[in-house]
Amino acid sequence: MDEGTLMDATTEPQQGGAAWLRVAIACGVLPLLAGILSLIVFLQSDPSSGGVEGWMDLGVTILMVGLALFSAGLVTLGVYVVKAGRSGVPKRDLAQNAILTLILLMANFPAALACIWVAGDALNRVHISFVNESDVSVEELTISWPGGSQDIKELGPRGRAELSFHVSGDGPVRFTARQADEACEGDLAGYVTTNMASTMEVVFSGGCEVTVTER
Repeated sequence: MDEGTLMDATTEPQQGGAAWLRVAIACGVLPLLAGILSLIVFLQSDPSSGGVEGWMDLGVTILMVGLALFSAGLVTLGVYVVKAGRSGVPKRDLAQNAILTLILLMANFPAALACIWVAGDALNRVHISFVNESDVSVEELTISWPGGSQDIKELGPRGRAELSFHVSGDGPVRFTARQADEACEGDLAGYVTTNMASTMEVVFSGGCEVTVTER
């Protein structure tokens, strides 16, 4: 056997071991990226505008594929450990690679739980945008809903404010305010309940005239 043949024979196992390690790393990275990117896109969308079932199906798909890739990652990581050990990779490097890759694979579980919690929180919130299109400030603005209330105090001319909250019971979302020394009050939503997402825009156009648009 000449020198070139000997070199090929000794480097091939090392290359094979590295390839298995790369596959194991990919098995950890791909579902992690898919879950995070999907969550970002979901949060940029309007949960109350429909299509929730599609997002839920996507989430379940990512979870199932993630579990399959986790199993595949464990298998390929085991193959890497065997091949790398036989090819003479230093034990310290082998152990470091194996431990870091295993941590990456395991990180998918807390990441999945975090994504589920954040998505669930977004699905169960009411979002309201307040816009004052008049030249008169809206003062003493208070929003109340089943389980809580929030004071916005004052919404200046051409001003905008955002409010997001959870509902802990059944009932309306109401507001009280003053505009040009006139008392204003009314319902922004006639009925809301727990685990119900809603997004609306409330426009003050002067003289306590309010327009509510659900998105």
